Amino acid sequence: MGSSTINGIAPFTFYGDLLGIASAYRLSADVAHKKLDTFYNTVFRTLGSRCEQQHGRIHVQLFSDSVVIWGRSAVEILEPLQDVYLDLISQNLLLRGALVDGALEKEPRVEVKHFRKFLPSNDTLARAVGLEKTAKGARLLIESSLAHKLLAGHEKWLTLEGYIGQPYPDVPLASPLRRICPSPSGTCYELLYFWRRPSTTQAGIENGTIADRIKEVAEFQDAEVALHLRETLKILKRSEIRSRHPVN
Repeated sequence: MGSSTINGIAPFTFYGDLLGIASAYRLSADVAHKKLDTFYNTVFRTLGSRCEQQHGRIHVQLFSDSVVIWGRSAVEILEPLQDVYLDLISQNLLLRGALVDGALEKEPRVEVKHFRKFLPSNDTLARAVGLEKTAKGARLLIESSLAHKLLAGHEKWLTLEGYIGQPYPDVPLASPLRRICPSPSGTCYELLYFWRRPSTTQAGIENGTIADRIKEVAEFQDAEVALHLRETLKILKRSEIRSRHPVN
């Protein structure tokens, strides 16, 4: 289980799935297909070129309403994942996922043209799926062991109190490490992806618009869907609170 960190590189596996696709299919197969098409295009637009440029350091597999990403360096995938989450939510799509320690490994299997096999040989995918299911809302959870590796050298940030008390001014404001936060459950960490990078213009206005839209949509949903939306609003709020104390 897990992996070692070599020269700051921590291998990772991410699993995420779209919330609400089953409900979309009940309304119309065409509606669901359009949502999945947007999902696939968004992930490809953000990660496709990275996969080509990094020559095997990042792998992405999309199927149905899910995405699996694995590779050599977790710190390098945090910013692209933030972009994917924000791009999807701007298109009214909620992704819930989890990032765990260790890269996915697959058994080599005999295949033919129309018979493909995908048999994991380690537990990283199972752990990512299991962690993802523990939360409500469009969350990006991070397994505790991986968060500890990502924040090696900045250990005080492993607690909320330590983050406020030790600003580590050498870490750039744009660094995704500043957006790692203990989850409310106390069982793992999460990425506060609504805390946009300084280069993003009108971040507060964008977040406000998204918050208003989510609140409105929640009024028309059943209790389960409304809960996912309310939990997503809480992530937005936590992101804004954390961003107020970046280098105090």
